[in-house]
Amino acid sequence: MDARFLVDARGALSPAEGQGSALTGRTGYYRLQSTSPDWVVLLRSPAQGGLHETRPRVVLAGDCGAFHLADLIAFLGQSRWTGVLRVTAPSGERSLLLKDGDVRSAASDSSGDRIGEVMVRMGYVPRAALEKVLAEAPPSRIGKALVERGLIKAHDLYKCLNEQISEIFHGIMLSKEGSFALIDQEIDEKALTHNLSLSMNGLLMDSIRKIDELTQFRKRIPHGRMFVLLRKPAEGKIGPEEAAVLAQVNGQRSVIEVGQAARFSEFDATRIVHHLLDMGLVKVSEQPGVAAVVPPSSVSAIAAPAIPPPRRSAPPPPPRPVVLTVERVVSVFNTIFREVRDEVAARGTLEPFLISANAALKGNGVSTSPVLSGLMFDEGGVLPAAQLVARYGQLSTEGQLGSEPINSLKQALSDVMFFLLFQAGELLESAADEELARRVKEHLATIETK
Repeated sequence: MDARFLVDARGALSPAEGQGSALTGRTGYYRLQSTSPDWVVLLRSPAQGGLHETRPRVVLAGDCGAFHLADLIAFLGQSRWTGVLRVTAPSGERSLLLKDGDVRSAASDSSGDRIGEVMVRMGYVPRAALEKVLAEAPPSRIGKALVERGLIKAHDLYKCLNEQISEIFHGIMLSKEGSFALIDQEIDEKALTHNLSLSMNGLLMDSIRKIDELTQFRKRIPHGRMFVLLRKPAEGKIGPEEAAVLAQVNGQRSVIEVGQAARFSEFDATRIVHHLLDMGLVKVSEQPGVAAVVPPSSVSAIAAPAIPPPRRSAPPPPPRPVVLTVERVVSVFNTIFREVRDEVAARGTLEPFLISANAALKGNGVSTSPVLSGLMFDEGGVLPAAQLVARYGQLSTEGQLGSEPINSLKQALSDVMFFLLFQAGELLESAADEELARRVKEHLATIETK
């Protein structure tokens, strides 16, 4: 599939050195199609027809500059497609691995997209510590190695992996040159380093929002290297995000550096600094200013953020003929949660596991769906079913769960499930992790709509 060829200065085509020709069996006359410089299309004339059954196989390819990738991405999510979307642009090659329309993994050859770089940017791991672990562990296992050494918590690694996928996805959305290819292939879930599942439509909406908002932010903050200077202390209460960023403003840090210190991505740091500019609390400059420290008493946070954090939950999928009851959905997911809990408990690590899970729920680190707000896992590892059903009824009546509330509930509980499986995967041996994944799949099959 990845055979390489050389086109010389005279336009002659030949296999790259050391590679046999993958064109064997393609004898015939071909017409060269007009394309962008990054790809070549040869069309047999006359057409021979037939099917190429061998997988992986390219089933769709195109020009990023002439085709809206957002349209393709929306289609892949809605059609629950499985395979790989690969985008090759001047900024690098990025790919999304999809399973049933959800993003299970992402890859990039850009050094800035590496998970270690994401951890450093978000302030979770110092660069010196990262480089030391990289010298001892392979890059593909860097996340697990950092967790094992106590340098990052499992739920924080989960946040970083989500952010990494989001940034790679965003990089794909920004590709206005180069080419894309849709590759039909089976996905080996056992080969995935981490158990993640992100909604394609959720990522798409988030990326479109970022592109739109960043256009406005750049009018006042041209780039992330601008220094942030304090103008005046906050008077009264401000949101927790603004408080966290303002506490890191000393006149010597850029927007990016402030974000790292407060554990925000560059986009979120830019968004929050922009809001602080609107409030008149800071200013930005190309040059550093006199160090200033915000008095602790002047930076107090209210319970709800002034600017809601970005929502990543997807809109509900198209209506399906099979109708599920909320009680059934809650029961199945609680059964899954209990099985994950029992596996972890068997290894004597239940208490920190539940503490971490509840902390993630409380901080909206797993899902921002209002149906989960304020809920916590009990010692049995399940969510309070009666309270969850009652809240679902109230929110669905108020229209806060969209036109397909049962699917919105499933998405929220699925986000929680993948977070728990991710945390458990860091603790369980490979065989136990695979067996747990098998049982979870069987449970989910009982509420799958066809």
